Amino acid sequence: NGIVLLNSNESDVQHLGVKNLEELNSFLDILKKLQAQQKHQQEENQLQQIYSSKLNKSVLTSTMIPESLICPLTGEIMTDPVFAQDGNTYERKAIEVWFKKSNTSPITKEIIENSLIPNNMAKKLCEKWKQENIKQK
Repeated sequence: NGIVLLNSNESDVQHLGVKNLEELNSFLDILKKLQAQQKHQQEENQLQQIYSSKLNKSVLTSTMIPESLICPLTGEIMTDPVFAQDGNTYERKAIEVWFKKSNTSPITKEIIENSLIPNNMAKKLCEKWKQENIKQK
């Protein structure tokens, strides 16, 4: 290995086909650079796999989740769905943020009050869908 070679003298390394210690050091420097590049490439591949996995999950999820369980503001399955005065269901935090900027419905654009009512049926359906479709690790 490299440690043994670094501790060797010229006569010890000549039988390996290396002319002198300078050539050996040059070879070891190249080897270290290649190993660093390989490690960097492996890390990039791992990141790409993670990103690709999340992207694929996101694409699959968006086609599999019933539209009625997806908040029209976040595009994600709801965890705390609420009815707004426009008759539509939204994720509570998302519609609360909307109401801080506007007094209109995000869908109909009509002026509405910012009173919200929990949508218990939608919450149960979202929880059921998650239990049936999201594997726990």
